Order: sequence, then structure tokens, then C-alpha cells
Amino acid sequence: MPSFKTKALINYLKQFQPGAVAFSGGVDSTLLLYLARQAWTAPPLALTFSSPLLRDEERERIKKLSQLIGGHLQWIKTREYLDKSFKKNTPARCYYCKKSRIAEARPFLKKNGIRFLLDGTNADDLKTYRPGLRASREAKVISPFAQLGWTKKDIRQISKGFGLPTWDQPSSPCLATRVAYGQPITLPLLKRLAHGEEALAKMGLKEYRLRVHNYLIRIEIHQSEFDLFLSSTNRKRVIDHLSDLGFLYITLDLKGFRSGSMDESLIKGQKTAANKKEELWNFQIN
Repeated sequence: MPSFKTKALINYLKQFQPGAVAFSGGVDSTLLLYLARQAWTAPPLALTFSSPLLRDEERERIKKLSQLIGGHLQWIKTREYLDKSFKKNTPARCYYCKKSRIAEARPFLKKNGIRFLLDGTNADDLKTYRPGLRASREAKVISPFAQLGWTKKDIRQISKGFGLPTWDQPSSPCLATRVAYGQPITLPLLKRLAHGEEALAKMGLKEYRLRVHNYLIRIEIHQSEFDLFLSSTNRKRVIDHLSDLGFLYITLDLKGFRSGSMDESLIKGQKTAANKKEELWNFQIN
């Protein structure tokens, strides 16, 4: 039986008809699509962006999830990877990506009389570095979970209660997040990364990322799976595969898997700047 919290969100969703859910197949957007299915009089539109930033296995998973929930899946082909501001790969990359995607979706939404676009942004997202949120606000995208204070923990618990297969699913950000800030994002590079992660997927690892730093590729997996990865057969298979893709230096990150590790350089830079400012202030007052 739905909790009071869930009932409140379903009632909240009723006002956003006709609407569409920006559907990535992740934990958040899957639950939002499921609740919209209950709140809206017609099956919800699941709007999914299709571009080289999305791996093929993600496409298949998205199709199955939309069928399971009963949403109407609509693919929108996007070309954010051609945007000059996006390709520069600055820390504001996600802003330009989301801005481009929403702009490309608008003609379809307008043509079909869809007034509202919703996404799965949650309350925890508001506390982290997510420049894409600025683009969402500018485009007046509605974020029910964030607005009603739902956290990631809430979303996972309620998803589990409804029996959704995504309740314990790891995060799966786009391929652009694998590229170090400042290194240009190109279509060939995205394809190489997608093919590279296929080798890791075949090993049955829980979570994994390939992080590219120019000529160096950094592999992130959970420390508990180091032995599996470093077995002679698996290690050689990955090295051969990544070498064939043109990656010159291949490393295993000893810190292990951690989501959003590319942002660590930004956080460190902010702390360094703050420390320098404090040192200058102390020098001036002394």
C-alpha cells in the first residue's frame, strides 16, 4: 500500500497533464515514470534522448523498462556532441548538453501539445555539483522529487516497495563524464570509450568506469573485485582490447570505483584557491 509520502507525490503529479518524463532508465526517472503512470489519465510519455553519449546496452534496458511500466517511449535524437561549447569540455559541460537536448525536444513537445516536461532530479542532487540543473531551471523543467524533498534513499526504498528492478541499480552517467575536463570531446573518442567498457561489462563487474586523460586510460572498479580483474586471463583481455582501441597507457586506479571522480580535481582546485586566499589574508593582517 502506498505511503502517505507516495500518495502526496502522486497527487502532486496530477496537475502536470499533458506531460512527459525525461526518461534515462535510472533509479530516479524510472520511479517518476511509474508514479506518473498512476497519476495521469493517459499513459505517460517517456522522453529519451538518443546520441553517442548513450551506450547500446543502455538503450535496450530503457526499452524494457518503459514496456514494464507501461509508458509510451519516444526517442529524441540529439546532437549535443556537435555543440562547440560542449565539445570544449569545461566544468560547465553538462549545462550545454542539457540546454541543447531540451531545445531539441521542444518542437516535438509543442507539436504534440505537451505542456510539461518533468525530470527525476532529487533533493540530494541540489547539494552536489550539477551544472545541468541550471539549464533545467531556465527551461522550466519540473523536478517533483526535489520539490517535495525526496532523497536518493527515499527513491530507492519506495522503488523497492513497488518491486521496480532499478531500486538497487548503480548510477550510469553518460560517456562524456569519462573524459577529463579540458580534453575535447569527439565522436571517435566516445565510440572508443563505449567499446572499451564492453570489455569490462563482459567480466561481470558490479560497477566500472573508464576515465580518459589524453593518452592515459584509468580503470575504476570496486576494490573487492581487484582479484577478479587482475587474473591473468581478464587482465590480458582488457589490455589487448584497450590497446587495440588506441589507448597508450592503461592503469588501474588503486583508490577503486567512486562516482563522480572527475569532479575531484574541481573540489581540490576550490580548496586550493580558498587556502591561498586565506594565506594572503593572514599575510596582509600580520
